[in-house]
Amino acid sequence: MSRGRYWLVVVSALALATLLSGWVVNRYQINERIEAVGDRLVLLGALRHGALQRYLDTAEAELRFWSVNRFFIAEQDWVVSAWREGLAAGHDPAASLRQRYIEGKEISADGQSHNAAIYDALHERIHPMAKRFVTERGYYDFFLISPDGDIHYSVLKEDDFATNLLTGPYKDTGLGEVFRQVIQAPDSDAVRVSDLQAYPPSDYAPAMFLARAMFHKSGDLLGVIALQVPTDRIHKIMQFDAGMGETGETYLVGVDYLMRSESRFSDVSTVLRQRVDSATVARALQGESGVEFTPDYRGIDVLSAYSSIPVGDTRWAVMAEMDKSEILEPAANRRPVIAGFLLGFFSLGLWSAWFIQRGQTPGKGGQTLTGLDTDL
Repeated sequence: MSRGRYWLVVVSALALATLLSGWVVNRYQINERIEAVGDRLVLLGALRHGALQRYLDTAEAELRFWSVNRFFIAEQDWVVSAWREGLAAGHDPAASLRQRYIEGKEISADGQSHNAAIYDALHERIHPMAKRFVTERGYYDFFLISPDGDIHYSVLKEDDFATNLLTGPYKDTGLGEVFRQVIQAPDSDAVRVSDLQAYPPSDYAPAMFLARAMFHKSGDLLGVIALQVPTDRIHKIMQFDAGMGETGETYLVGVDYLMRSESRFSDVSTVLRQRVDSATVARALQGESGVEFTPDYRGIDVLSAYSSIPVGDTRWAVMAEMDKSEILEPAANRRPVIAGFLLGFFSLGLWSAWFIQRGQTPGKGGQTLTGLDTDL
């Protein structure tokens, strides 16, 4: 083989081996990084899922406690009876209470007298306890509702106070939804949970509701007790960013593909505003789970770990994601080191080829230098 052809073969083979080795090493590091980040995202998603489930379970347990509390049952029994007696006597308890507590106006003596009978005594007995419970446990509001749909007690007394959840302006809200679910199946022991929705009486802030039936010791339905859950606690759970790097985040998405928690990367609220219709969200809402690359709601390629959590009669997607660029950055940073190693490998290969070729150069009589007779 001619020297030129020999070196062409050697250089080509070494270059191919070097490039192939570099690709294999780089691919191995990338796959190892993707697998490690994927496992971390799955874990972080599971931790958020568990924390959110514990929060909802705690809220349900606390509502169950109050729904069977003898003190609240007695007060509920009393106010429902008084309310109905007032209606039978020609009074309008709802109008009187709204005029006094919502509009802040004086009311007639008759109305004031009956209002005191149906509400003031109740308020004096239960309000300090209910307000302290709501404040210390981080809920937004607490409701007592009659079987007829009248909201005859709330802590905050917003515009929903003293309205009717069967005929009034807020019958189609989350609170109206869970109330109807309870009274349609009053024998059920279940706590009904609404989806997160904008709630007009609370200045359209996102809210969800939990409700459960209250029963007289005789077994008669006394009405419904309900909690209004704000989004603050949910956001704190989902925006815990330890282990998320610079671009990682966890968030929730409802069946309408709108966020149920805040984005880490937005300066304005994204709850019920930001649409996320990625392929992984669609799979999560179908009850699937997994990890894969996909464009996110910002149009950026991310590694997305997805699962879901049941919320009442609906489902939320639980998403844990990190930008692809951040995941691949460590592998990119190691490329100069790998390139230096491969350059050394290539140089060593060339030197070895030169040494072997030099040792095989022909000598006198057609013998190679290594084949000369040492006796000459």
